[in-house]
Amino acid sequence: MITVVDIGNTSSLFASFNKKVITDKLRVETNQLSVSKSNIENAITSEIIKFIEKNDPNKIILSGVVPQAIMNLYSLLNQKKLDAEIDIIDTNKLLKFINVDLENPNEVGDDRIINAIAANHLYKPPHIIIDFGTATTFDIVNVKKDYIGGLICPGINLTLKSLNDGTALLPLIEFKKTNEIIGKSTVGAMESGVYWGYISLIEGIVERLLKDNDCKNANVVATGGYAKVFENDLKCINYIEEDLTLIGLNLTASN
Repeated sequence: MITVVDIGNTSSLFASFNKKVITDKLRVETNQLSVSKSNIENAITSEIIKFIEKNDPNKIILSGVVPQAIMNLYSLLNQKKLDAEIDIIDTNKLLKFINVDLENPNEVGDDRIINAIAANHLYKPPHIIIDFGTATTFDIVNVKKDYIGGLICPGINLTLKSLNDGTALLPLIEFKKTNEIIGKSTVGAMESGVYWGYISLIEGIVERLLKDNDCKNANVVATGGYAKVFENDLKCINYIEEDLTLIGLNLTASN
């Protein structure tokens, strides 16, 4: 049994694997892991330790994009003297699994490289990987299975917060699918603008990428919390894999 932890900007996901199969999950807010160590123990120690003890892993893999949260969790788990090896995945370790064809691979978020490793395992390259996270990212893997770069766009929730923070009268709304493109109220117009705006953003970028020599005939793989929301309206997506990052982390742990 292996437990992997993907620490994102907004939420952190714990997943237990039995070989290649996810058997259990736990999600916590990353800000709970980013506070002082004493506050972490007070807030979420019990929940996390219960999850670990229930699944009884022989190895725990930590990865993510919030260094303070990673180190706090690493320290917490070590203090509990669990019967498991605890390992932090960094870019140098990931480069054993994939070639990153960039001048400075350390500039790329580890989650993006992990997604590319998983996509190479699941599908035949080339790939365009779209991750609907705190930021919406596009990552490109060429036909040789090399990671060659990508794009970073504002995430959906950041867009909603920006509309609310930057205006006097626009409320903070929840993101959801809308069937009508023309909103009949302020909230309706915002919901439509964000939903169909993202549809157009994704379709437009994918259309341009598919014209690039490195992306011709590429699989378009979507992941992240909002991937399923777009399932019926984004015809350019070939595969939706909500657990892509977790699968990639498990691959690094079992090799």
